[in-house]
Amino acid sequence: MTELGGRPVRISACVILCALFLLPCRAPAQPSPDSADHDALRKLKDDVLAAVNARDMNSITPILHKPFVATLLTQDKFDSAAAMQAWFDGLFNRPVLRLSKLTMKAEADELSQIHTGTFSVTHGTTSELYEMGDGRRFDMKGRWTAVCLKENGLWKLLALHTGTNFLDNPVINAIEAKLVTAGVTGLIGGAVAGALAGLLLGAFLWRKKSPAAAQGAP
Repeated sequence: MTELGGRPVRISACVILCALFLLPCRAPAQPSPDSADHDALRKLKDDVLAAVNARDMNSITPILHKPFVATLLTQDKFDSAAAMQAWFDGLFNRPVLRLSKLTMKAEADELSQIHTGTFSVTHGTTSELYEMGDGRRFDMKGRWTAVCLKENGLWKLLALHTGTNFLDNPVINAIEAKLVTAGVTGLIGGAVAGALAGLLLGAFLWRKKSPAAAQGAP
């Protein structure tokens, strides 16, 4: 109850409830018009990763655009899943630096940039574990950029580029450590060899001078 002009006025609870229901309500958040496209692009990324980890690049043929181009870690260029499959097989079968297992994860920096509803650009990071045939393991970080095209309602991979820091990565660090070890070993070996050569030369000269000294003795 309140007062109006000095006279008590009773406000019905029913009136208050009606007023509350008549107040404008905040509409629930609407999904982004591109949400279905982003979901499809995430699945495309996951399918490529699954193919890499399973060493089955041929399985992604249906999601590759024609034409298609990819530049991978070794900076080799490919235009088909079959070409990438042959390259992968070579990594696991070659006699030097042979891989026994490759595990890759990839994350996008942000949502894909979708243009005109049919063209997307996505970039992000990779975490790659290379297990070598000789037991060594290399954890590497990389970057990737993917371009996709939507045709007939389906997103397909048009171009892919991956790479790593060739100046600072576990493989380079291992090579540098080996070179340093070899250099130190070489220096020590050279010093030892020099000392031995000096001792041998000194002994030879001493033996050569000894008879002459004996002949000149009184």
